[in-house]
Amino acid sequence: MLQSLFQTISQLITIYSFLCIIRILLSWIPQAEYSSFGQILSSVCDPYLNWFRRFRFTRIGMVDFSPILAIGVLSIISDIFSNLIMTGTFSPWYVFLSLIRVFWSFFSFICNLLIIFLLVRLIYDFSSSSNNSPFWYSLDRFLNPVIAKVSAFLPRTLSYRARLILTIFVIIGIRILLGLLVGSMLVGFYAPQIV
Repeated sequence: MLQSLFQTISQLITIYSFLCIIRILLSWIPQAEYSSFGQILSSVCDPYLNWFRRFRFTRIGMVDFSPILAIGVLSIISDIFSNLIMTGTFSPWYVFLSLIRVFWSFFSFICNLLIIFLLVRLIYDFSSSSNNSPFWYSLDRFLNPVIAKVSAFLPRTLSYRARLILTIFVIIGIRILLGLLVGSMLVGFYAPQIV
């Protein structure tokens, strides 16, 4: 009886997560966002999604990553109910590891996105064309705070290209090292349960 209730709750959370993802995607298409379906979806999902927009750490420049955190929290809650279904017990350690997994997913996504954007910017820098389009201006506004933090301890005489390359290597290094640390910790916990 209780197991079927937990399974229903887990499935409802998964459905709500998909509705939130559809809502997020519709926000990129103004015609779809303001359609009747978009309005209904907005009334269902926006109260939850807006709650996460208040956290400043989910914004980098003009980009808002709060929906990723919102979906991550739903994933944690769904994982907790799935664990209750499988084991029949509640484990604070499992909740802690689920939190680590979701925050690592969020952080690794940001790192991967930064690496891609930095590589695109580096390729553009090597092409040495002078295009003053809004895209490159927005990309620079997004990347320059990161580049400045990474190269803050280096001499100011380094060229922009050198600082860009250094930032790419630092972020790749951070991504790999933290990936190994988090991955080994999660595998260390989940491996005994599998055996």
